[in-house]
Amino acid sequence: MAETTISKDIASSLKGIISSINSDNITNIVVALLLVLIGFLLARVVSNTFIRTIGANLNAHQSMVWRRGIFYFIFLIFLMASLKEAGFKLSVFLGAAGILTVALGFASQTSATNLISGLFLIGEGSFEVGDTIQITLIRGHTIEGEVISIDLLSVKLLTQDNVYVRLPNEQLIRAPVHNLSKFPIRRIPITLAINFHEDIIKVREVLLDVAQKYPLVLADPKPAVTVTAFRESSIELLFAVWCQRENFLKVRDEMQERIRNGFLDNHIEIPVPKMGLIDRPSTLPLTEEDVDSYSNAQDIKREPKL
Repeated sequence: MAETTISKDIASSLKGIISSINSDNITNIVVALLLVLIGFLLARVVSNTFIRTIGANLNAHQSMVWRRGIFYFIFLIFLMASLKEAGFKLSVFLGAAGILTVALGFASQTSATNLISGLFLIGEGSFEVGDTIQITLIRGHTIEGEVISIDLLSVKLLTQDNVYVRLPNEQLIRAPVHNLSKFPIRRIPITLAINFHEDIIKVREVLLDVAQKYPLVLADPKPAVTVTAFRESSIELLFAVWCQRENFLKVRDEMQERIRNGFLDNHIEIPVPKMGLIDRPSTLPLTEEDVDSYSNAQDIKREPKL
């Protein structure tokens, strides 16, 4: 009897829904769908037009934020109008959305933290889309890559190995972030070691001459050679040159080769590990002192067994 009653209630509910769909309701639903479509198209046109005209002087990150903000603002207005046209009560809808937002906030505190951190990152503007950043995580792992997206919950990077990395905004707030694209020029530090007997003045002249003959090295700021430490059999030098940001990897690689060639041409030696061998004449007999005492021992004292 209970199952029959439930089936009758379901059938009556379906009949009521079907009977309530008349020509007027169908017209309202069609109008609501048209409003959503028009709102979507209008939001795209207005946001793109704004970026091409007023936002032409904005950087890539600011353009993305403005485009998304304008698009969602216009689209939400048309979406709310379409819901009202379809017969939904906006007060009930907004109330349910608010309750859902609060519930999700309590259920996912990490997402709320990332959201707040994302707002700080966007407002601070420490880096933008297209910049190359380097971040050191809590465990010492370093990640370097180009920023391809800055969202409210995370930042997306593309590394030099073509690996897609998603970093939560909370980590970017807590960890130090190095923006390698903030300024147009970069410094390349090269650590060198020469033999202790080498002439430091001569080595400095050779290094500066190598930098002067390389067109991608900037003359201002000037290259510099600094003695940093004295080791047991070597002298450590720091050779620093400057280049344009886009030439950093190429200059860092080719300078190593040019320094090596400069050292070879001027007979400058670098310290290398050396191993000495003592050749004992085989004609001389070995004495007992030359032989390990354990090798000829017949009785070896062992620990007593417990």
